[in-house]
Amino acid sequence: MKILGYSERGIINSLIFSIGDDKQLMREFIRLINIREIEESTEIITDYTILLEQSFSRFGDSDLVIIVEYEDPKHKKLLFIEGKVKTSQSKKWCLEKQFEKFAREEKYIGSSSNLFFQLYLKKLLFDNCNSSAFALAIKEPRFQENRKIGKNEIVLKATKLVKECHEAYFIGLVPASQEDIEKFGCKTDFNIHFLSWKKVYEFCKKEERLKKVIEIFNYNKGQIY
Repeated sequence: MKILGYSERGIINSLIFSIGDDKQLMREFIRLINIREIEESTEIITDYTILLEQSFSRFGDSDLVIIVEYEDPKHKKLLFIEGKVKTSQSKKWCLEKQFEKFAREEKYIGSSSNLFFQLYLKKLLFDNCNSSAFALAIKEPRFQENRKIGKNEIVLKATKLVKECHEAYFIGLVPASQEDIEKFGCKTDFNIHFLSWKKVYEFCKKEERLKKVIEIFNYNKGQIY
């Protein structure tokens, strides 16, 4: 039986379910992102909590959330990961253009799906989730909109996990070359990182238990890499 997933969510779901409970393989995946505070830490990672396609209400959905757990429960690290693809008709997906749109002061059609804006909302969530005003509403500074977490029980469970984390990192999983990523650098004022789909593809090619993910990559060829 062949199961094929569509676009970024199809690949992310296939990747996570293929990794399963293999903590070492999850560790190798996180190493691809190259987060200095994680890679240089001498603390021992004990476990991971993974959330797929998690809603955070008015703070937006997240394609993938990884919580890195350590021996000291106060040192949990949180990774918000947003995947982006280009349309099969497009020649290229450009980080610079995404950022230029994000930097606009006025709203535009499609602003809510902008990579930088989605990650920016996750930072707003993380920075304010332990504040006294959070249960009511947080005013989002860019467009002066009130952002509420609401009362959905599953969303509140996920938010509770976010509150337990000590640090957060914001990752764009993008159809850009490593050269373009390095050229772009980081122009935001928050802790954003980028990971290319091609790097994930090469990682999956090397791992026997991730062969199924390669099938999903190939199915989505033209949008992913």
